[in-house]
Amino acid sequence: LDGGIKTSQPSLFLQEAAHLISLLSAVAMSTLRNDMEGTESPLVEYIPGSPWPPQNPDDLPLAVRELYDEGSRAKTTFLYLLGITRGAKHRTLYNAARPFGVIGGVSDAEVYLLQTARGPQAKVALVSMWLQEFISREYLAGSTGEVHAPIISRLFQFTSDGMLGYNQARKIAYIPFPFPHAQLSSLFILVVILFLPILMFTFVNHFALGCSLNFFTVACFVGLHEVARELEDPFFNIPNDLPLITFQAQFNEALLTMYAGFHPDSWWEYPVTTS
Repeated sequence: LDGGIKTSQPSLFLQEAAHLISLLSAVAMSTLRNDMEGTESPLVEYIPGSPWPPQNPDDLPLAVRELYDEGSRAKTTFLYLLGITRGAKHRTLYNAARPFGVIGGVSDAEVYLLQTARGPQAKVALVSMWLQEFISREYLAGSTGEVHAPIISRLFQFTSDGMLGYNQARKIAYIPFPFPHAQLSSLFILVVILFLPILMFTFVNHFALGCSLNFFTVACFVGLHEVARELEDPFFNIPNDLPLITFQAQFNEALLTMYAGFHPDSWWEYPVTTS
């Protein structure tokens, strides 16, 4: 980003800040997709400039899909329709095959403390504390130079805004749709499937027309019900979950750009070539 000109050593403060911000984002997203407790850490070192992770799970490399796939496409689709692929085992394998990248990697001590913290909220709060403690310590040590305290305080404000957004997303991930309403909706879907054919064949004299009306009407109600179930938790339901690893990779690139993307007219002479 500096045009190949290395005028000085990179700022260690910016390096550690980019790492902790990236780590906080990765841990928050891993808790939103319900990574299982006690499993291997879903965090790996992020390689700058690497291709974006595919948003569609079917576009993942074959070597990755073999880690969680059930084999043939027909078998996988059949198990998905039965809801078997939504179990804890399959979700653990699926998440382990799609780890989150962290700028600078994750140290053994960080992994140990994150695995020691119980519950998703404790993990995110721990990394948030690391980031705020780091900013406070470096400010007192003079690492921020002549930047005044009111400007430094904005870093704490942005961290607080991020935690607020995380807790809003956590409501969607962890607070289920009201159980009585969901059960009542499922019951009415079953009633429609059982009794709508009788209604159609009673009032529609043409056999083919009755079958067509029955099929499309039932498919409409059942389809709306299934779509509502998918939208209930956009971080969890495979394969229609949000591409969180892609979001994390894009966020990492934004951090790297902010870390080294100073305006060239203010910091160095950018090489200009003419043809």
